[in-house]
Amino acid sequence: MIVKTAGASGLFETGDTMASNYLIVGIALVAILLITWLRLRIRRKIDALSNGRAGEGSRCPYTRTLEALGLSKRKAAPASLLDAPIDATTDAGKALLSDLQCNILTGHGRDNARFLFAKIDAQKVDQAKTWLADFARNHVTSALKQKHQRIMWREAGLDGGAVAHIALSASGYRKLGFADASLPQGSDPFNRRQTTSYRNVFSAGMKARQPYLLDPAVADWEQGYRDDIDVMILLADDNLAALKSRAAEIAAGVASFGSVQAIESGQTIHRKFNFPDGEKELGVEHFGFVDGRSQPLLLKDEVDNEAKVGDKIWKAEAPAKVVLVKDALAGSDHSYGSFLVFRKLDQNVSGFRRAMQDLGRDLGVSAELAGAMAVGRFEDGTPISLSGKPGIGPVNDFDFAGDANGLKCPFQSHVRKTNPRGEAVGPKPPLDKTVEDEKLRRIARRGIPYGGDLTVGNWEEKLPEGGVGLLFFCYQSDILEQFEFIQRVWSNNPFFLEPAKSGKKNQHYDVTGLDPVIGQKHPTSPGAAQPARNWPSAWGQPTKKCPVDFAGFVSMKGGEYFFSPSLTFLRSLDGKH
Repeated sequence: MIVKTAGASGLFETGDTMASNYLIVGIALVAILLITWLRLRIRRKIDALSNGRAGEGSRCPYTRTLEALGLSKRKAAPASLLDAPIDATTDAGKALLSDLQCNILTGHGRDNARFLFAKIDAQKVDQAKTWLADFARNHVTSALKQKHQRIMWREAGLDGGAVAHIALSASGYRKLGFADASLPQGSDPFNRRQTTSYRNVFSAGMKARQPYLLDPAVADWEQGYRDDIDVMILLADDNLAALKSRAAEIAAGVASFGSVQAIESGQTIHRKFNFPDGEKELGVEHFGFVDGRSQPLLLKDEVDNEAKVGDKIWKAEAPAKVVLVKDALAGSDHSYGSFLVFRKLDQNVSGFRRAMQDLGRDLGVSAELAGAMAVGRFEDGTPISLSGKPGIGPVNDFDFAGDANGLKCPFQSHVRKTNPRGEAVGPKPPLDKTVEDEKLRRIARRGIPYGGDLTVGNWEEKLPEGGVGLLFFCYQSDILEQFEFIQRVWSNNPFFLEPAKSGKKNQHYDVTGLDPVIGQKHPTSPGAAQPARNWPSAWGQPTKKCPVDFAGFVSMKGGEYFFSPSLTFLRSLDGKH
């Protein structure tokens, strides 16, 4: 019995052991198969990325691994409404958009615009408040209405009609009775408000910032911009006749409380380009280059649409805090506004196109390629960092990581200077600490050309030397840290990107030079503050020194800093609710 029991007991132990061994072997086989599958999947994905079959992809190893597995990084939930693009499908998003003025989060999209710049008569402040409040109630377009208009245009082809927008300068706020302490404050994204280097430049106004921006002396600005400008009224419409009539009515209304100092007329201009999939008509500026493609995307639906086009390398997605700040004077939790920079920029088309030819001749390349080196894109929008010839079009999914020495897209090119796409990061100023910090420098550009039709198709001797240009305006949450930083520290700085980025001598760029498009030279600074001299001898080839002065073809004729307040604030100016 003892042996039998022992035998029985031994049989059970042997069975358990065998089952356990089979289980272990099975798990091991499954693990081996899974690992093999994962390795093959990752290898195939990496091979595809390397061969260009799936685009560049992310350069972060962690992100690349997740992409290879068909996964994605989990995004942290935004801490506040402004920490992400605005989602118009949520109650909070709708409330914000209903009180926000149009044209801030996305452009109004109309082909024609009128800008009226008004001065308030100090003896007619009450009339000004009444007129502004009434105009806001009855005519100013909300961001929510603008969004509905865009949907109707895309889905049904229905014209959204006219839009209107109001912005106030610091002098305008003061004349309306608001003390300096209550004026809108920049968002201070880098927590520098308490330092001596931080300034409330909105309060100071653009004229006071002339020495820092290296703008022309105020006495040389056009007459209408030399005195106070208190109010800017933007009107836009596809119907030009209706727009002209409406602008005349508004000008007459302004006369009840002040005077119109200047009126500007803007008109989108288009140019046809040939691409492999056919001819396309794209919006351009007067030098002949596609404009306005690279923008921070501030609405969730626009981010989703961009993902369909391609955003694996460069994500244009931006938190709303890039442009929005609380409108403290509105007294409402969902009231926001944005700082607006307006500048009238005159363009010497003849000089610019002649410089393209001169630079091309000196380098031994085409004028077309020389112009692309200066701008950073070919005239059809093709990024020169991706191709040495046009044909790709105005794609936005690229960076400069594959061109670290600036031999395809020169460091001084306009698009590389004003949107470094992660390059302006380093241990000390003027570089930002992280790519996220650099991205907070972005501005929402909403400019429109002036001066009539495109002229680059004319004979060279007929190209204008002035009288045409760009009514440049942009939105941001902090003028000092965004527009001014881009103009002063990037465009006007001959040492940015090199040698500021590497901190050492670069064999291809001893200095970078000024931005060829908007860089402004200090009137008394010798030496380094010059137009760029280092240019690639050909696409992707070492640089050579060129004597061509590719700069100074854009002249600032006047402007001002404004704040576009919430509708709640504007409608409350007359004391009615």
